[in-house]
Amino acid sequence: MRSPNHLGALALAGTLMVSMAMAEGLTSGPQVGKSPGAFYPTHVTGPNAGNKGCLV
Repeated sequence: MRSPNHLGALALAGTLMVSMAMAEGLTSGPQVGKSPGAFYPTHVTGPNAGNKGCLV
């Protein structure tokens, strides 16, 4: 009879293998030469609460 520790380790190894296979096509962060675009946050507090706008 296999112990629960062995089954947990097997499940973890399978999950890691699947996540590594899925991550091959991903890129992280802005790419060289690409503009990140505008950023308009929604104000949460203060006189502009609930409105979107530039913080600068």
